[in-house]
Amino acid sequence: MSPDQFRASLRAAPFVPFRIRLVDQRTFDVPHPEFAMMVPSGRTAYVVTPDVDVPEIIDVALIASLSPIGGSTSGTRAA
Repeated sequence: MSPDQFRASLRAAPFVPFRIRLVDQRTFDVPHPEFAMMVPSGRTAYVVTPDVDVPEIIDVALIASLSPIGGSTSGTRAA
């Protein structure tokens, strides 16, 4: 996948939660843009899952697909 495609998914307005599928079939859900970031070069992404505070380091070139997942990010947060 190109860095521009991944960056566009992170910056979509409104944001749509998505699932990253790697070429080795592992998946990572991005329920909110704060759960992922890409380094400026676009080669590497960091994804954090809600239940684990350690980021997964992903080579963006190894992303096979991005697909929308259920969930809502209406812009409101629980207090």
